[in-house]
Amino acid sequence: MEAASLGMLYDPSNTQDNPPTSNKVLVTVIRNDIEVSKRVFNVTGTADLIEQTLSQQRDSVFHRLLKYNPEFNDYIDADDDDEALKHLDRYQIILKEAKQNEAEPLKAGDDHQSGLLEKGPQRQSDGVHSFDAAGLLELMKNKAPTVLAEYEKSGTLSLTSRKLLVRTGVGNLVERRGFYPSSTDKLMLAKSMIAVFPSLMIKMQEENEGFEHLYDPVSHCGFIEMKLRNLRRSLHDDQRRYRKRRRSSEGSAGAITLQVIAEGEDESTQDWITATKRMRPSPENLASIKMGMEKTFNNRRRWITTQSPTVEEIFHQYPRFVDLPYLFDAEFARMFPGKENQFLRKWEGHIVPKLLKVARLENENDPDVLSAGEESDESRCFRALRSLTSFLPPTATGRNKGWSKCSVKSALSYILEVKQAGTSIPSLYQEQTAGAAEVQQPKLVCLGDPCSAAQYIIVAKHDKVAIPLQDEGLTCALDKLFKMLWVCNVAYPVQLNSVYSFIEHVYDLPTSGPKRSKVLELIAKLHALA
Repeated sequence: MEAASLGMLYDPSNTQDNPPTSNKVLVTVIRNDIEVSKRVFNVTGTADLIEQTLSQQRDSVFHRLLKYNPEFNDYIDADDDDEALKHLDRYQIILKEAKQNEAEPLKAGDDHQSGLLEKGPQRQSDGVHSFDAAGLLELMKNKAPTVLAEYEKSGTLSLTSRKLLVRTGVGNLVERRGFYPSSTDKLMLAKSMIAVFPSLMIKMQEENEGFEHLYDPVSHCGFIEMKLRNLRRSLHDDQRRYRKRRRSSEGSAGAITLQVIAEGEDESTQDWITATKRMRPSPENLASIKMGMEKTFNNRRRWITTQSPTVEEIFHQYPRFVDLPYLFDAEFARMFPGKENQFLRKWEGHIVPKLLKVARLENENDPDVLSAGEESDESRCFRALRSLTSFLPPTATGRNKGWSKCSVKSALSYILEVKQAGTSIPSLYQEQTAGAAEVQQPKLVCLGDPCSAAQYIIVAKHDKVAIPLQDEGLTCALDKLFKMLWVCNVAYPVQLNSVYSFIEHVYDLPTSGPKRSKVLELIAKLHALA
């Protein structure tokens, strides 16, 4: 017995007398995709680590164990079968809720709510700060129950309800933090809104996290920031934290800047420019004209982007753009390969029906937005464009050079002006239709009824340029106008920056200016109708 006892004293596998070494590790616990804790554990192995974590996280089940790998600078899957730990290792433990009641975004027609409309935790965390989503839910129950009732019924919020949500949330934020809350406070309010109303999340592939239209901590924009700025307008000078400062009006908002192509010129480039300029746009010369425009592309882009010539100067140097408007398609295709047909493919088949459906949902009692039975494609396209300018109206934010007072009704005239059929083209330079806006940038002029067959002309009144388009309808005319603005490096009318930003999305182009909250909101509504 003594020998046996002595043998046991020297048996390294005996866990009673040689207990496993306890190591200190840093553990991040993530439950339902939300980081809930980050703390140091003293454990003997991965099994012990998982057991201690589950003992502290009730109503949770183990899902994954990740270990930090310094070679890849990332977390990778680890063995959960009692793998040995090293001192100061870092782990992530992914947990899931034990009950099958995870909140999912509500779709129209569901009989239950999502987010935190059902009973949930009083506070949540995004890994850095806590945000009181349940507190926001209680606030909405007391001050704006109609918002919750609408969300419970339809699974989404109308424009009016979204405004009421922002107004109520910001009002409560001002009561607690004053008129100048911190960026963290505004960010947490935005995340609380997403937690309570998940359908408000707007995810643009991997470009954002989904709450930036409510508040973007990088650009300090969004509906929450806009509401705070509007509230601060009524403050007395002694209540203001910052003094008003007049902004410089140099340059125009939404100016389009293109990458300068720095390539050596071919010796015959000038010869091609001259030849293309002198050729008549006859059928036998079309192949030579196309070749000339291709040979002079780099020289033309460098000249336009560095020297900023006027539209008149560009068309004087390259008059074939006026005679053969389809050359805009070829030029745009060289600038943005694969994007030249995006608008034509998407607009009438996908965008127009969804815009009209959103218009009906937003204005159920307005007879102007109701479909008229056997409606022509031209009529639907015109109504969709009119609705688009209504959804993305001119704003007073960022008024600068080029701004003039513009109402929602007159916004359409900054992109399309309607005149009687038979109007002479030279008269388009001098006359101005009553109620139409004085626009420096090129725009479309429709001769006839835009809801039926009509003639469209691109008119740059300031540059005395008119480009008659073929009888291809409003969709093709909008496509040509947008491409002309890019080809000639012309800034958008500041009154329609949001409209053109939406059209950039249709072309799948990078946004040329700041991301606008109303544009993101409209895109999300159209995606929800898919």
